[in-house]
Amino acid sequence: MTTTDPAPHSASDLDTHTTCEPDTTPPLPASVIAGSDRLLGAMGDLLGNDAAEIFSLMEDVFERIRWADEEIENARARHPQHADKLWHSNMLLTPNPGLESMKKEFVFRAHCRELLDRVAAGEDTRPGTAAEICCAMSDTSLLSPLTSAASGLYARMWRAAGFPELDEVTEASHHHEALEKAAIDGHEQDARRELAIPDRRLGDIECDGLHNDACIYAQAD
Repeated sequence: MTTTDPAPHSASDLDTHTTCEPDTTPPLPASVIAGSDRLLGAMGDLLGNDAAEIFSLMEDVFERIRWADEEIENARARHPQHADKLWHSNMLLTPNPGLESMKKEFVFRAHCRELLDRVAAGEDTRPGTAAEICCAMSDTSLLSPLTSAASGLYARMWRAAGFPELDEVTEASHHHEALEKAAIDGHEQDARRELAIPDRRLGDIECDGLHNDACIYAQAD
């Protein structure tokens, strides 16, 4: 059974929502900019045509690191009793390489938030997150129409991830949950299991205390 319910059902749903924050970074001095341009030019001469692609990839990586660091600080504020553990959870916060939409800021931040909240709650961090499921559903919808229950799962995970609120999603979610909750529950369990990353878990924490000499993990050494 297929459906045309107004739940999010294509990659464009993820494409049309971004998080924009005002840039408060002070401008760099002209001498620094000129020096950077010369450096990039010299590196580009050595790397050839691949330079632009390499620099773009590096920029994307550093941007995601910044987003992850900000989400860690937000999580530490939400869960101050687990602040040290959350600080050491940064290695968990990597995008699923098989899901292209994970590169989007609002998607990646939602992914980080769920994992960090699991760390604070002592829950398993390996199963797929709501953000990962949304990305997978978006990709799947490009290949074939989603079933009614699958659309319900998409709507449920959109809301669970805290993505931008859409009246169409809320309405569709209520409709599907009322009629197909059991089927959606089963789909969610399957999706989280299928998208699980076996090594995405917080192992033993070793800390030298450099970030905070009062860290409980530094004191334990």
